Amino acid sequence: MFRSVYIFFVFWMLVNLRVCGQVTYHEILAQALRFQMQADSLQRLLEAQALALSTAPESKKNGIRNDIREHEALAVALQKRANEWFIQAAAFELYAMDSDHVSTFESEFAILPNSPYSTAHPAPVDEPLPDGVFYKIQLGVFRNPVATNAFRGLTPISGETLDNGFIRYYAGLFYKYVDADAAVRKVHEYGFREAYIVAFYNRKTISIVRARQLEAGY
Repeated sequence: MFRSVYIFFVFWMLVNLRVCGQVTYHEILAQALRFQMQADSLQRLLEAQALALSTAPESKKNGIRNDIREHEALAVALQKRANEWFIQAAAFELYAMDSDHVSTFESEFAILPNSPYSTAHPAPVDEPLPDGVFYKIQLGVFRNPVATNAFRGLTPISGETLDNGFIRYYAGLFYKYVDADAAVRKVHEYGFREAYIVAFYNRKTISIVRARQLEAGY
């Protein structure tokens, strides 16, 4: 019963947001992490303010208390939003497992208002790649790991360590070339004009032409 309610909830959410077929699990999780990071930051600020309150002169304590009350209310609101998005992510997973409406091979790409990555949650590097044909958007090759917000709101970001120790960064994960092509145009408009599509087959890079042939079943 509990599982069915979750599945119905996420289906209702997708339809009413009018993003069926466009929203991805990664987008939902990224939003949850973004609100969670903001809530965690406020909690650290509240701890610092509590310490400041204990040592502040009486003339300044009322002002600090007012700031603490405002930040506490905001932290509660942000945590609530994070929890809502985490619930939606869990529901999306259940819906994906129990329904043919959401494919496990759905392309993943989004441009969020802010980077979903942080020092505590950096973009993954050298994660295992899936089998079959897929595409990514190469953003650049760097000597050292980039800053967590280097690619702003692009998500998902992934990295690959090369033989020379440099790191190649990608955006997105696409199982159809048309999806990758539409996304790379958005990436160019977003300011990363040197980005381009890279094709993979069984975890190895191949030409775009061959990838499209394999995608079509040739």
